[in-house]
Amino acid sequence: MVRVRTEAKRDAILDTAAEVFKERGLEGASMSEIASRLGGSKATLYGYFPSKEELFVHVALRVVGKQILGMYEDLKARADDDPERVLIEVGKRLLTRVLAEDATTAHRLAVAHGRIGNLGRIFYDAGPGKAIEAFTRYIDAAAKAGRLRTDHPGTASRHLLALLESEIVYRRSLQFDDAISAGEIDQCVGRAVKVFLAAYAAPPTSDQAS
Repeated sequence: MVRVRTEAKRDAILDTAAEVFKERGLEGASMSEIASRLGGSKATLYGYFPSKEELFVHVALRVVGKQILGMYEDLKARADDDPERVLIEVGKRLLTRVLAEDATTAHRLAVAHGRIGNLGRIFYDAGPGKAIEAFTRYIDAAAKAGRLRTDHPGTASRHLLALLESEIVYRRSLQFDDAISAGEIDQCVGRAVKVFLAAYAAPPTSDQAS
């Protein structure tokens, strides 16, 4: 029972914090206001989340994580489809979400406060780690289906994620380019997938070619 109540309290904190962050942003929000709306004490709040920054990252990851997981649900099942079409589609959706303001802010905070409460690892497992797991399953299945060629799907998945992020993610995370358009995302994803397939695409069979 204690564990259930603890998880319920944690969820209530995240729900309340999400409302405050949405209204006031990271800078304008305070732990005092979150505790007040929650109807508890700051001591209780700090018992769950040692800092406002860590709380924000957990709020963002809960939203982003659910959305990103939805992108990967049918990926492995499409192993026999055209890899270029599959990877361009999921790549566009992934980059669009990763470049959103809440995701990039969470990334910056995880880098800045990564050692606090194992925040860096939590961010990695919920974001890049989930992408790599999903890409690994897909690439392994696509290789078995004769669409891709690799004996190391985990390595190939890391190459794919690095290529997708290489042109624009760091520009956004480092806060010197906030004007990244959907068209630019499309172009970057197309180039990344082209490079990936140059290394990992299997020669088409007669059935695939037709």
